[in-house]
Amino acid sequence: MITDREVALEQALVAIIGAAIASGLDVKTLLDNAAAGLLGNAPYLCVGHPHVSNAIQVMSKAHEMALAAARA
Repeated sequence: MITDREVALEQALVAIIGAAIASGLDVKTLLDNAAAGLLGNAPYLCVGHPHVSNAIQVMSKAHEMALAAARA
């Protein structure tokens, strides 16, 4: 069962990505760099597997949601 916190965190991520898109930032590169950082033990990594893979999947889904919202 999904928690209220998970819903809030996903919405926050979609909002941040949406704002980045609206600001004209290169969001694809940003997300690629974030994923590479998670896989490469960046200083902002604070979880282990399987959470790293899950985080990358969540970022990708949030990006898709933000792109869909931007097109609407």
